[in-house]
Amino acid sequence: MPTLGHHEIGQLLMLMTRDFQSRLDEDLRERGIAGIGARHRSVFLHLGQHGGSRMVDLAASAGIRPQSMIKIIDELEVMGLILRHPDPTDSRAKLINFTESGHRLVSELSKSTHTVWQHYAAIVGEAVLETTFEGLRQLLENTSGDSNHE
Repeated sequence: MPTLGHHEIGQLLMLMTRDFQSRLDEDLRERGIAGIGARHRSVFLHLGQHGGSRMVDLAASAGIRPQSMIKIIDELEVMGLILRHPDPTDSRAKLINFTESGHRLVSELSKSTHTVWQHYAAIVGEAVLETTFEGLRQLLENTSGDSNHE
């Protein structure tokens, strides 16, 4: 692979995202889990952090349009991984929660993510990986909302 300069940070982030998603998919397949793509995993990430979320809040948290979130939620509901139920504070809204199968998948996703982390740590070392993670986390926290990137 050619050496990338600072001006190619976008390409580097994109390539690492692809690598991470590919390794996560492979590890999930080895665990007997198929059909859960990156878009589904983004819902699991955001729902896992907030639990009992409304669809519009999940969409905002994931940075996607509500219409796109509806389609993903429909797919996850058909798979038996999430349930919708009325929001007691707003009769027009539905809350999204995991089913038992959904909770088990969250656990497997966590294990697979750890496996990928360990793979990367074996390449660059735990300290470098932790520093990289912290730097990316700080960038995200301090640039959220700077531009319209939906």
